[in-house]
Amino acid sequence: MTAADKPDLLESGIYTFADAAKLLRTRTPTIRTWVNGHGAHQEPLIDNELGRVGHSYVISFTNLMELRFVALFAEADIPLRTIRAIMNEARDVLQHPHPFATSTVFGTDGKRILAIIQRQTGERDVLDLKSRNYEIPAFTVLKPGVVFNSKGEASAWYPRPDTAPNVVMHPHYSFGRPILKTSQIPTAAIAASAKVDGPKVTAAIFDVPLKQVREAVDFQERLRRAA
Repeated sequence: MTAADKPDLLESGIYTFADAAKLLRTRTPTIRTWVNGHGAHQEPLIDNELGRVGHSYVISFTNLMELRFVALFAEADIPLRTIRAIMNEARDVLQHPHPFATSTVFGTDGKRILAIIQRQTGERDVLDLKSRNYEIPAFTVLKPGVVFNSKGEASAWYPRPDTAPNVVMHPHYSFGRPILKTSQIPTAAIAASAKVDGPKVTAAIFDVPLKQVREAVDFQERLRRAA
């Protein structure tokens, strides 16, 4: 990808491999391998939109959404060679460079990786990307929380909807860092303030509900433990 092809850094989201590893509950070396490959033995799984920025490799929000599904499939014991083959097939069938970051939602039954295609009629057909045959869905779509724009592209993500329903990530705000959805204040800033001033004072300083301060603190603590 040339410099002219790279998305605007102010709108794409910027994440280090360590950031992605914490959010996706995996290891930094694993993310590095998925993004950069590993010598002649392992090719990259995704097309990195940002590449190197300064002295570090970083990825975009779109890439993070792709890696989200790679992580889910890897957790389901789908071999990386199979994931790569399906991703390549998905790009061809769906005519999109980043199909895992679109409203074509992917799931797995442990044996096949299937794509749910939302038709304009509202009907959902399931495409087995290995055989290109439509089949009746017999699986549960994994871990929702992604919001899509009118183009069907991932535009926001609730990374911990069960424990942090007010924490969202949007590439247009705070470089894609986790923020409180109403105030758009980064959770890291909330947590840092609460550590010094306490939750109640922090709630007053930022004019946010105390419940959301505690939610932000808990979210950041969980990320810290995931490191």
